[in-house]
Amino acid sequence: MAESQARIETLNKNNFETWKLQKEAVLIKNDRFKYLSEVAPPPEPKEAYNSWKIEDSKTKADLILCIQPSELKLVKNCLTAKDMWEKLERTYQSKGPARKANLLKRLLQLKMETGSDVRDHIRKFFDFIDKLQDLDIVIDEDLTSVMLLYSLPANFETFRVAIESRDELPKLDTLRIKIIDEWKSRSDQKNPKMMEPMQRSSKINSEINVSKLKRNRKKPLMTEKGILRSRIDQEK
Repeated sequence: MAESQARIETLNKNNFETWKLQKEAVLIKNDRFKYLSEVAPPPEPKEAYNSWKIEDSKTKADLILCIQPSELKLVKNCLTAKDMWEKLERTYQSKGPARKANLLKRLLQLKMETGSDVRDHIRKFFDFIDKLQDLDIVIDEDLTSVMLLYSLPANFETFRVAIESRDELPKLDTLRIKIIDEWKSRSDQKNPKMMEPMQRSSKINSEINVSKLKRNRKKPLMTEKGILRSRIDQEK
C-alpha cells in the first residue's frame, strides 16, 4: 500500500501540540496509529509477532524522522512506538505547576515587534491560550482581549485607546479581525508598490514636458528686429 507523505514541522521544544495533531493524522492515514497504543503481542505465533514487529519499527522510524536531532535523546532507548509516544507526551504535555507557570509567563511577556507580521503574532498569542486551556487554565475573554491589545507595539496606541474607550470590548474573533485590518491598512499606506503607478505617471509626464521643451528650443525665435526686417523687405 502506498503511504501518504506529508511535510510537517519537525518536533522541537515549543510545538508539540501542533506536531502531535499533524503526526496523528499522518499515522491514521497510513494505518499505523494503532501502534501508538498497542502493546507487543506474545512471541508466539512467531509469524504474527514478526509482522507486528516490522510495522512497529516502521512507525518508530516515522516518528524519529519527524523529530529534531536535539530532541532525539529523549527517545533513543524506547523499544516500541508506544514507548516513544508516551515518553514524548510525558515530556512535552506535563500538567505540573512548572509548565503552567512557564506558559503564563511567556504569554504575559509576549510582545509584537514593530514592523513584524501581526498575523504571526496573533497565532502565537492564541497558541499560548490554547495550551493553557489544555492545562485547565481558562482566561476570561475580556482579560484575554486586554492582554492581546497590550501585546501590540507602541504604534498601535491610538487603536488600543479607541477600542478601550467603548462601552464593551469586542468579541475576541471580532477584535482579531479589527487588529489585522488595522495592520493591513497601515501596511498598504507604507507599501511602495502602491505608489508605483503614480510615480510612473509622473515620470511619463515629466519626460513629455522635457521633450516638448527640447523641440521648442530647436525652433528659430522671431525677434522684433526680425519682424522689422521682414516688413522692410516686403515694402521693397
